[in-house]
Order: sequence, then C-alpha cells, then structure tokens
Amino acid sequence: MFTKKQQLIGLDVGSSYVKIVQLAEKGAGFKLLNLGVVPLPAGTVKEGRVLNSKALVQCVNILTKNLKVKEKKVASAVSGYEVMIKKLEIPVMTEEELNSRMQTELRQYIPYSLEEVDVDYEILGISKERSGNMDVLLVAAKKESIRDYVNAVEACGLNVYVLDVDYFALNNALEMTEGFREDCIALIDIGSHKALMCIAVRGVPVFTRGLAIGGEQITEQISEQLKVALEEAERIKLGDSVPNISEGELEKVFVSVIRSWVGECKRAIDFYHSNYPDNRLKKIYLSGGSCRLPGLERVFREHMDVEVSVFNPFEHIQWDSNGFDGDYLNYIGPQMAIPLGLALRKTKEK
Repeated sequence: MFTKKQQLIGLDVGSSYVKIVQLAEKGAGFKLLNLGVVPLPAGTVKEGRVLNSKALVQCVNILTKNLKVKEKKVASAVSGYEVMIKKLEIPVMTEEELNSRMQTELRQYIPYSLEEVDVDYEILGISKERSGNMDVLLVAAKKESIRDYVNAVEACGLNVYVLDVDYFALNNALEMTEGFREDCIALIDIGSHKALMCIAVRGVPVFTRGLAIGGEQITEQISEQLKVALEEAERIKLGDSVPNISEGELEKVFVSVIRSWVGECKRAIDFYHSNYPDNRLKKIYLSGGSCRLPGLERVFREHMDVEVSVFNPFEHIQWDSNGFDGDYLNYIGPQMAIPLGLALRKTKEK
C-alpha cells in the first residue's frame, strides 16, 4: 500500500544511438549506477519512428546484457517531431471546469482528428501578465506513433512505464541537476540528424522547436571537401588525423557548418522573442553528441548575445570512481542529457 517509488531506467532511442542511464537517490541528490551507448545501424530510426524493429531489439539487447541491466521498467520519450506542444492562456478555473472546457475546445488547438491523438494538459499557474488568467501546457501525440514506439521498445523485453517527451526530459535534466539560475534559458540538444530547442521561463517549457541541424551535416561537408567516403569523413570528424590536410583547413569546414547552425538557432530565438517579448533569453545551454565538436562552443559564444555553456549533467551527479572514469563521463556527459532526464522519472508517475 505504501510502496516506495522506484527510479526508472532512462532509455533514449535516437536516430543514431541507443542510450541508457540508471540512477539512484543519494541524500539530496542522485548517484550514477549505470550508463551505456550503442550505435544503431543507419535507417533504424528516422524522425522519431522505428523503421527496423529487429535492429533496435538487437542493439538494446546488446546494451542491457553488457551493462547487466536487470530492471525492466523504463522511462522513454517520443520525439518532438511526433508531438504537438502548446502553451495556452485561459481564464482562471478549477481543474474540473478545465476538463469540461478542453473537451469542447480541443479541436481549435489540435490540427488532427481528436480520435487520432492522445492528449494531456497541465495547469502551470496564474499568468504573470494577467492575474485573471492561468497558463496551461497542452501536449498531443498521435496514438499510432505512440503505439508503434511502445511496441518497438517492449519487443526488447522492456516495460515502458513512463512515456515522456524528449523536450521535457531535457528540461528535467537541467532542473534536477544544475537548476534554473536564470529566469529564461534555452536548452539546445544537437544530435547527429536533428537538434531540439527548449526555452524555459522560470523552469516551465514555453517554446519548443525541432531544428534541421546535426553532426551528419559536418560529415557530409568533410566528405565533399576532402573527397573521401562518408565512413572516413565520420572518422575524421571524430578526430582521426588526415595526411596532407592541415588543422586549419579542417577547422574551416567545422566553423562554416556551425555558423549555419547558429543562424538557425538565432532565427528560432527571434521568433520566440516576437511572441514573448517580456521574457528575454538570458543563457543558452548546449548538449547532445554534436556539441563536443571542435569550435562549436566558441562560435556560439561569438555570435549569440547571451552567455553560452555546455551542459554536462554528470558534473552534478555523484558517481563511484571505482566504476566510472571521470574523463569519460566529462566526454560523454553532454550526450546523455536526455536519457538522464528520463532516468530521473519514477514509478507511480503514470
């Protein structure tokens, strides 16, 4: 009857990697118990959809076996591409009144048939600008997408106990480890094929955007500029030396692509500012596997008008030096922000 809530395994299925993080509560914080990353064959997952369930099962089984993971209850996340998130401002009312109102008004907010989607919403509190109104966060996802994703994960022998949204997992990772030191911050998680931007005001996600930027674009540019195969270009991107190519020439490729990423991010931030002029951005946190690229943090700092830093959640998590290497955690940390945010979830949170 009074069973204790348990931490769930954080399982992040990306377009290029499967990642697992396992935590335990330790005093007022958390301790790292387990983590692992395994690459996915090309084409296994695309835009949040699992296209090759067999390959996913093989990779997850390799990962859980190598990590000796016995826990089957996981928190995972659907991709932002499959989810609609909208912040609403409506007159103050009770939760019962809100439920009744949303049943009649959902159609004006959701561009799909209501029979096709699962919907959830949460009252965030009284609007700062208008005391007679309250802010409500609305989330909708297609039932088919959710069903297909859950089936793919459960085919791996796991139980999807909590299904989150990757934007919220990223936000949760920062809130529960470093905390929100500024009123308005942006989290930008840059992967191999896409990036997620989540802007939070006083800890509440108010603006989310998927960006068509990622490390694969640098691989393609290296391949084109150096006339090498994509496989070799990927190795060069990750640090392999190249005869007859100077570091300066290679840096030009990196900086050129990263500048285009900055442009995409600035356009999204400008759009946010046009809708929320009273909540100006104060700081940007970068995460994701591609935020480790040479020159990325420097270029962002040079072209953004706010403070920029790399978010490594393991800097704020306890870990055992007998089980983990500190240099590796510093290297892999930014890539593990989303699975760590998922691992912070507990049972009984459905």
